[in-house]
Amino acid sequence: MKRTIVTFLIAGWMVAALAVSYAQAFEIITKEMMEKKIVTRTDLIRTADNFIILFDASSSANKMVPGGTISRIQAAKNLLTDRNAWLPDLGYTAGLYTMTSSGHESLYPLLPYDRDSYGAAIEKLPEAGSGPTMLQPVLRSLRKPIEGLSGKTAIILFTDGSYNKVRGPRAPLQIAQEIARDNDVCFYLVSSATDAENKQMVEALSKVNACSRVVPLDRFLDNPQYLSGALFTVKTTVYEKIVPVTMKIGVAEEDVLFDFDSIDIRGEYNEKLGQLADFLQQNPETFCVLAGYTDSTGGEEYNLALSERRSAQVKSHLVNKHGIDADRIVTLWFGTLNPVKDNVTAEGRQRNRRVEVAVGGIR
Repeated sequence: MKRTIVTFLIAGWMVAALAVSYAQAFEIITKEMMEKKIVTRTDLIRTADNFIILFDASSSANKMVPGGTISRIQAAKNLLTDRNAWLPDLGYTAGLYTMTSSGHESLYPLLPYDRDSYGAAIEKLPEAGSGPTMLQPVLRSLRKPIEGLSGKTAIILFTDGSYNKVRGPRAPLQIAQEIARDNDVCFYLVSSATDAENKQMVEALSKVNACSRVVPLDRFLDNPQYLSGALFTVKTTVYEKIVPVTMKIGVAEEDVLFDFDSIDIRGEYNEKLGQLADFLQQNPETFCVLAGYTDSTGGEEYNLALSERRSAQVKSHLVNKHGIDADRIVTLWFGTLNPVKDNVTAEGRQRNRRVEVAVGGIR
């Protein structure tokens, strides 16, 4: 991998810590703080009630990870094994399926999540892929398992974007739109597509609703926070800070706040984002996590899209104004979820219109 991968629990803690550390512009998070800081209340907030992982076992998954020494299928299997070991059990219903030419094969049918059993199912994933897997049968096969599920379902779909070139109700985009219309789902498309048409199809699928998104496979492997953001976020409400500072493992920046219904970055944040960019430039092994939020005004879909645009705007600022590599920036968005203040007051709503910023990966 291009840089050290910090466990998503640490990264989630770093993002959550911003909710209580915004009075300080630039905070070093240290190994000693992680080991000794007394957290009096930490809430893990589910962003999905159910999750389904659809694993790409096609022959294209045998290609090597760009810049790596293992195949895509091996890297993806290793990452799922690692993430399963850290995933908090928040009462999910979970499923694990391999994608096939006719749909999918069940390794862990939709059942209450159990870490050991789910880990055993991950071990059964193939080490090498074979044949093609087309999006149409895979998407159609989803309808039955998710039928009757309650709550929000995260569908984490590893795909090379291959599909049968047809139009109408059998096209993958229309199938995905129907699934999103009839079920409370978010598609997380982990894309290894290289063909231009396949890339366009995966991008189109990511637009079926505001919570769906596409992440290139190599970026997903380098930043497991994409997986944790699909399933939960972290809120630390009270903690006792200690000193001294020892080995650094991360940096927390204060929240970037926004005006009502706006994605414009206020001038007051130019210097602070410049400091963040300088730190990233001086520490090339680090990466940045941006989590967008809104206040409670407006509908859920609109606020999800607005929070995505806010995190994307801060990313664009760091990339375009300061030359930070886009692959080093993870954007997450949660709409109205996890307010840091009461939405009843104007002051509270202002605090909730934010992008939380954290940096990890310091060796």
